[in-house]
Amino acid sequence: MAVDFAESTVEAAFGELYSLVKDVASTVAAFRPQLKKIESTLSEMDPIIKKIYRLYEQLDRLKEMDPIKELLDEGKGLVQKCLSIHSFNLYKKYTLSSDLTEYNKAVQEKFQIYMSLLAARNDAEMLMNMEEIRSLCSSPTNRGAIQSGLGALGNLAVPAAPAFMVGSEVEKSMREIKLRLLEEGVSVIVVTAPGGCGKTTLLKKLCHDGEIKGKFNIIMFVTVSKKPNLIDIVQKMYQHNHLEVPEIKTEGGAFSCLEQLLHKIGQDPVLLVLDDVWAEWESILKKFVCNNIKDYKIVVTSRYGFPCFRPVHHLKPLTHDEAVKLFRQSIAVDDRSMDAPDDETLNQIVKHCKGLPLALTVVAKSLQGMDRPFWERKLLDWSEGHSPLDSDSEILDCIRKSLDGLDGNPSIKERFMDLASFPEDSKIPATALIDMWVEMYKLDFKGVRAIADLLELVYRNLADINRRNSSDDNESYNGHHAMQHDMLRELAIMECDEGEIEKRERLILELIGNNFPDWWIKQRQQPLNARLVSISTDKTFSTPWPNLELPEAEALVLNFQNDMQSNTYALPEFIEKADKLKALIVTNHSFFPAELRNFLVVGSNLRRIRFQRVTVPFLSMGNLSLYSLKKISFFMCYISQTSTSSNAKISNAMPNLVELDIDYCDDLVTLPDGICEIKSLKKLSITNCHNFSTLPEQIGQLASLEVVKLNSCTTLSCLPDSIRSLQNMRLLDISDCLNLTTLPNQIGQMANLERINMRGCLKLARLPKSIVMLRKLKKVICEKEIAIMWGPLKDTLRSLDITLFKEEPSLDWLE
Repeated sequence: MAVDFAESTVEAAFGELYSLVKDVASTVAAFRPQLKKIESTLSEMDPIIKKIYRLYEQLDRLKEMDPIKELLDEGKGLVQKCLSIHSFNLYKKYTLSSDLTEYNKAVQEKFQIYMSLLAARNDAEMLMNMEEIRSLCSSPTNRGAIQSGLGALGNLAVPAAPAFMVGSEVEKSMREIKLRLLEEGVSVIVVTAPGGCGKTTLLKKLCHDGEIKGKFNIIMFVTVSKKPNLIDIVQKMYQHNHLEVPEIKTEGGAFSCLEQLLHKIGQDPVLLVLDDVWAEWESILKKFVCNNIKDYKIVVTSRYGFPCFRPVHHLKPLTHDEAVKLFRQSIAVDDRSMDAPDDETLNQIVKHCKGLPLALTVVAKSLQGMDRPFWERKLLDWSEGHSPLDSDSEILDCIRKSLDGLDGNPSIKERFMDLASFPEDSKIPATALIDMWVEMYKLDFKGVRAIADLLELVYRNLADINRRNSSDDNESYNGHHAMQHDMLRELAIMECDEGEIEKRERLILELIGNNFPDWWIKQRQQPLNARLVSISTDKTFSTPWPNLELPEAEALVLNFQNDMQSNTYALPEFIEKADKLKALIVTNHSFFPAELRNFLVVGSNLRRIRFQRVTVPFLSMGNLSLYSLKKISFFMCYISQTSTSSNAKISNAMPNLVELDIDYCDDLVTLPDGICEIKSLKKLSITNCHNFSTLPEQIGQLASLEVVKLNSCTTLSCLPDSIRSLQNMRLLDISDCLNLTTLPNQIGQMANLERINMRGCLKLARLPKSIVMLRKLKKVICEKEIAIMWGPLKDTLRSLDITLFKEEPSLDWLE
């Protein structure tokens, strides 16, 4: 194609860009696919640019070509960047590849708008001479539409429906949304999922459904994206409905015009699809709701959950069988199935796509028609530590967009990257995240802000959460677990791995066998600046830990799988020198507990420790110096070895402990008296410990104690009388203590007790008379049988709420 370098500024800019694109595409292989696409787009648009320029010259409106020139200049800057990026800088290569792809889309969209304008002008030329066109353009209404960037002439018709869709979750959501749309009334329906899960595809299919098209005379499909132009969208809605397009100068004016439009077209059912809505648009989204219209539905697709709207449909990744089906359909050539390699190879390819429809279709297209060696090469690349995110920029671009919405909220992006500290496919205890985040980011001790941050990640589809019914009104989050989709985790690791090893904020290492990274082995006392360090080892790990200098580390996460033959795990020696370390999380991901050795390296600066599935002598920790420790947690641990020193007391080892959390530790029978000498203790949680039978009589000495949780301690038969001395106690949880027969006679002396959870305590025959003294008691949770005993007390305890517990079927115990 020969480009005409006319004197026009726009035409000159166009020619310069086209020549630059051709030159760079021929010399820089890394960006050739994206540049070739831009070259093709420019080639198609060259004659249109010339024709539009001539038309605008005749209309004396050359100024309105400025947006096109700005777009061309932007492209010139992007293409020039291709020449300055080193081939080994993978992050910048991915980022620029994404920018080039987005730029090509922007060029196509803008030119489509101008093509629509050109077609309209050509029709006008057939009916009137140029002077009449000038008169038309001088009209204030039409002038306003043109000056808005011509966006109002866009088409809001529903895009073509996909040829096929798979997935039980998709089909279920289709049915539920369809039923909701066919109901009368006004509603907002949100369809949410991470990028690439098929939200837009689902809505395209739904809008082409016969019943939906039969009901809604007006269907508008608006792609919103990250930085939408509200004025442009409203003008497009007017144009789509063949109404005179108003001149709009402000967002307030756009809302006013939107309301007027909805009243004009609202005599018939209206369906408005707002596709790819970002979290920042929540307040604007509410403006689209108009309750005065009889039958008006809004369906929103978004990576954000929008908790202010209901219902919300969460699309989940495909199951393996569904993924295989989609992959086979996507790899077909000309609607004919093709002979793929053996099932094992195909299954391995599909597994690497993690059930993500976008990844499945992109990878399938890349292998379409290819011979077996190409399939095996891709598997080989992935087995060497690469992933679809490394090899397919389209997948990476889509997944990375989930982080674009965090530009104004960097703290949430930090939390997102922290989730990668835990192994792939693992359930991440919410309490472990609380321990990390409270110390690293100096949040409130109880973790209220930490949980809010986790839920923000859930709303943005950057994590999932499994919440069990809390027995204590969210005093604890022991039953809550977070999960992160594997590709989101890979993205988080890519974000963490930017820059030089020594300067990274996070260090996430996954060791296979005894293979340490070269930089670690060669290290000569070179300190690392990471604040969060995560090291995961497999069952074959056995080598003693090499030295690691971590002067800035504030949180250390150790994930391991124990070998049944050795059944031991040694804490690294370098912990002892990590002077700023505040949170230590040690998790054994094997089925059986492993003996934890080298515990003496734990330093006095630690504030939180969490152990899972390890054998650790908690009751013999008196010889340690954990003077800064505020919280220690044991989950599925063996902790009751006999003390080796009769003089070593736990109260001396951890005198400032505030919270003790013991869960599913079946070897625990009782607590040593020394725990009752920790005057700072505010929360004592011993849950699901089925052999725990006795609280120490000295518990009344814990004057600071505010919360006692003993739920599911099925052997516990009574509480010590000294519990009456706990004047600061707010919550007592004895739920599912199946053998508890009595409460202390003087329980009424616990003057500040606000809540009692006693569901499942059906062996309680009576309530002590002193219970009427609990003037601050606000809530009791129990079954109907126990509620009968509380009923007469409501006349005295006027603020008391008795909540009846109803057993709900649950398989949580299997976990």
